[in-house]
Amino acid sequence: MTASTMHELESFAQTHKGWLFRGHRCPTWKLETSLERASRRCNVDQIEYEKAVWGEFRRHAHSYLPRVPADTCTVEWLALMQHYGAPTRLLDFTQSFWIGLFFAFEEAENDCAIVALNPSSLAENLQGTDYNLVLRQNIDCGAHTDDFLRQTVPFYTNERLAIQKGVFAYSLNLRRSFHELAIQNQKEFVSLSVSRSLFAEIRRKLNDFNCNTRVLFPGIDGYARYFKNHSF
Repeated sequence: MTASTMHELESFAQTHKGWLFRGHRCPTWKLETSLERASRRCNVDQIEYEKAVWGEFRRHAHSYLPRVPADTCTVEWLALMQHYGAPTRLLDFTQSFWIGLFFAFEEAENDCAIVALNPSSLAENLQGTDYNLVLRQNIDCGAHTDDFLRQTVPFYTNERLAIQKGVFAYSLNLRRSFHELAIQNQKEFVSLSVSRSLFAEIRRKLNDFNCNTRVLFPGIDGYARYFKNHSF
């Protein structure tokens, strides 16, 4: 499925209202976590690698940050790690089609893609279950392993996550890839390729929405990054 007009983009956004979105710079990319990519690049076991990164980050984070999450807040810890670029099992999505599109096209030089995922096709979070504990025990010793995909947002969010309307999807089985589990469990997701010919129109429309790095990444880093997609 390819969009070659703005009308096709707007139609896709409307048809998939209420879904979760993720931008891909390349249409052939799979749904893959930063932990999957980093462990493959370093040629190490993903489970042991996560355990090491998890321990080291929590051990030293207080040296860099004025506040760190409570030890029991696993989701908040993982979100913090993701925020600063550490590899995690979390896969970023947004509730906004246009924000997802921004991340797809921002650094693309050729056609890009946006993936839409129906959140109702994900496993339901069971009432009364402490998923902070479930995740912690899964990281520590592999407990609670299953093949479901779930979504989560930390109780305490950060400014960037709130502005980007961010949501995380994750798995409790690191022996299998995220993409493989999504297909096996018949998760409802669809990828829309976006023609490079639309980039100029997309840029204008997103700037009209104030959907750019000046807003999505508050601070001087977001302002500097803004010029990569702005002309005078």
